[in-house]
Amino acid sequence: MSELSPQQRIRCMSALIATLAVVSIASSLTWPILSESLRNQGYSESMIGINAAVQFGGIIVVALAAPRIIPAIGFFKTLVLGLVIVAIMLIALPTFRSFEAWMLIRFLLGMGNSLLFTAGDTWMNQIVNDRVRGRWMGIYVTVGMAGWAVGPVLGAYLDPDTFWPFVCGLVAVAVAAVLLLPTRRLDFRFGTPKQGVVVGLAAVFFVAPTVLLSSAMFGIVEGAMQSFAHLYTMDILGAQFRETGYAVIWVGALAAVFFQYPIGWLADKVNRNWLLIVCVLTLLVSIFLFPLLIEGGRDPWWEARALALWAVVSIWGGSMGGIFTVGITLLGQRFRGVELVSANAVFSVLFGAGGLLGPFFAGTAMSAIGPAGFPLSLLAAVALYALFALYRQFTVR
Repeated sequence: MSELSPQQRIRCMSALIATLAVVSIASSLTWPILSESLRNQGYSESMIGINAAVQFGGIIVVALAAPRIIPAIGFFKTLVLGLVIVAIMLIALPTFRSFEAWMLIRFLLGMGNSLLFTAGDTWMNQIVNDRVRGRWMGIYVTVGMAGWAVGPVLGAYLDPDTFWPFVCGLVAVAVAAVLLLPTRRLDFRFGTPKQGVVVGLAAVFFVAPTVLLSSAMFGIVEGAMQSFAHLYTMDILGAQFRETGYAVIWVGALAAVFFQYPIGWLADKVNRNWLLIVCVLTLLVSIFLFPLLIEGGRDPWWEARALALWAVVSIWGGSMGGIFTVGITLLGQRFRGVELVSANAVFSVLFGAGGLLGPFFAGTAMSAIGPAGFPLSLLAAVALYALFALYRQFTVR
């Protein structure tokens, strides 16, 4: 933005990156904790999947309204509103522990998360220079993935049936609020869009369907992985391998930390559309290999089977993060201003739709055919998107 000096840009981007990190800690801590708590209460995988899917419903609702909300109140107030909603829901989750109450609370939690990520992603993309966009978005996603890696590490040592996981989440939200303060004087507003919200969202979707649908596929895999990867691991290896189950989540997230800057650097050097496809195909192969190597989780990490398992989990996490990094980089390349808000809103809507379907399909598949339903449902989703992306790349100019 021409209104910001280079120093102000750096200050604003640094605050947004730091805020994303701690918000990601809160999100990645609660997701597997809630799934495990519901299993401890005796609910099936399909019911756990439905409960998790509702949270993505909240993401969809807010994302649809984002093209009106963000121009009306600005980026800073949108982020503050999101933090307030998330904090209230983190207090409500351990207070009201019934299945039905959690569905409502998680819907509202999804709304808060959607405000945070839609506004943060858009603000970051708006102020960064296109020449180094991939690298900055790589840093942005790297720090976010670091937050996603910390949550499951904490969760592995916290009792899901106590208040402590949610207290840790509240501390993270409080830290995020403090880190966000330097941006309050750097905020700006767009003019409100003249066309209807639905028309505007549809218009940007048809400009870049391959990029935007990558978010839906990402949401399916992310939602299913956060909700069921640890449960799948315990089903295969035994309940005594609970910490190994959480390690599957955090190793993938930790690996993503180290992949994103190199992928962002590549996005500034090579064709970004082809780089997106390479990330998708890499994800497909890693999901295929995961169940073939899961028995390695029984072995010490330095033995060959275990090293092979953790290598594949790392590639899984890195390629997933790469899909997100390249996707939002392409959005910033193609859209500006109000259109960028709409594009990020569509990105969030489709992420929410994918996240809503992912836990539902994975949970239903696991209930119907056993643990194998987890990797099979993800393989189907990624393969379908890969075929679409390759078809578009070869046929559309």
